[in-house]
Amino acid sequence: MKNDNYDDYDDGLLKKILRSPFIWPAVAFLVIIILCMNVAKFGRVSGEQVGILLNKLTGKVEIINQSGVKVYNGITSDFYVLDKTLQTLNMTERSGEGDRKGKDDLKIKTIDGSDVYVDLKVVYKIDPSMADVVIETSGPGNNYMKKWARDYTRSICRNYLGELTTEEFYDSTKRKGKIIAATKEIREKLQPFGIVINSIVIPQKPHFYKEYEDKIKKKKLADQAVLEERSKALAAKQRQHTQIVQATNVKNVAIEQFTGKMEQKVIVAQAEGEKVRKAADAYFDQITIGSEAQLYQRKKQAAGILAVKQAEAKGIEAMKKALEGEGGRNMVKMEYAKKLRQIKIDGKPFSVDSRIEKFEHSKPAATFSK
Repeated sequence: MKNDNYDDYDDGLLKKILRSPFIWPAVAFLVIIILCMNVAKFGRVSGEQVGILLNKLTGKVEIINQSGVKVYNGITSDFYVLDKTLQTLNMTERSGEGDRKGKDDLKIKTIDGSDVYVDLKVVYKIDPSMADVVIETSGPGNNYMKKWARDYTRSICRNYLGELTTEEFYDSTKRKGKIIAATKEIREKLQPFGIVINSIVIPQKPHFYKEYEDKIKKKKLADQAVLEERSKALAAKQRQHTQIVQATNVKNVAIEQFTGKMEQKVIVAQAEGEKVRKAADAYFDQITIGSEAQLYQRKKQAAGILAVKQAEAKGIEAMKKALEGEGGRNMVKMEYAKKLRQIKIDGKPFSVDSRIEKFEHSKPAATFSK
């Protein structure tokens, strides 16, 4: 009974309100406010964002790169913002450190059939001038990260890294080469969609099943021992080469020194020979000139002697002619007389009758010269 009376009371109150002259203007004003709130909307763009204003009627897209507030019609347009700064996507096996809560590393099937797990770190951003393309192909929000930066990157990197053998994964140079090739292809593929890949790296060493890692480590140790022995052999060979070079240098120096000494001796010998030759030439010239002078002198002396002898011969000839006949005998007599004049004769004369006379001379007879 009470409920019926209460409902009748509510109906009466509602009728009174609806009959009030102020209710309809208030309702109209409220409707206008609601319409204005839906029509005039404000979009804010920060310095790290790019704005996209989409006209839902015409499909026209306006890109807003400058920071500030944009007023637009909320009925006919939609407004979106995208982050244009560099973004980092971490895909790692360590829970709680990546962009996903659980294990998110990349599983690779090597060319020889082993499973290898690698962490990936992707640095990317959107091209602000292609923000409209990003919205059209990926939708609003960070869908481009899920659709392109993550899924596409994982797929391409898995393909390239899968070309390595299990052992080659331990070679950082080969891993890096495959990542560079994958990055190049990803950039080319994602550029038309407004996604710019800055870099892709493997921040941690690849990890395998524990048993396989142990085998790889043992092999690496063996390889390292082989490399050490090779290094020792190479060092010994280099030392040998160094010693050979040093010995060769010593030999070359000795040869050069000996050659220099021999050349010096040759020069000295040549100088001495030249000196002797010049002395011989001078002596020859001296002897030749002296001989010629002596010959000339002797010729002159001979000529003088010859002239004297010829004169003497003429004198003798003349004397001979003068001495021939009586004149010669007279000359002999005269000379004999001269000699006798100089002779002194001492002696005692004896006179005995009828006996032989004796003549005694006490000195030898003088000799006569012509």
